[in-house]
Amino acid sequence: MWKITLSAAVFFGLSSLPVVVGLALASDDHSCRAPQGVSAMSREAAAKFGESLGYRITKIETEHGCYELSGTDKHGAEIELTLNPYDGNVVKNAEVAQ
Repeated sequence: MWKITLSAAVFFGLSSLPVVVGLALASDDHSCRAPQGVSAMSREAAAKFGESLGYRITKIETEHGCYELSGTDKHGAEIELTLNPYDGNVVKNAEVAQ
């Protein structure tokens, strides 16, 4: 009896592994989805938001529903800022290595 119980526990434990790994990978997925009834901010508003953080925004692209803002910081270093256009949260902020 214990062999059946152990086999079932191992089977169900291993079968849930892809779900756990998928959730971990999804948390690193920088996709921005629109909540129902919420409109995205305009590109102009996104640029102004980036400028309010002290960046000079030179380019805005859309990827996976997010705005990717490129530009420079106050010291002239290149930056990339990923912004959720639905809630205004910064998803990712990085200085580009030169």
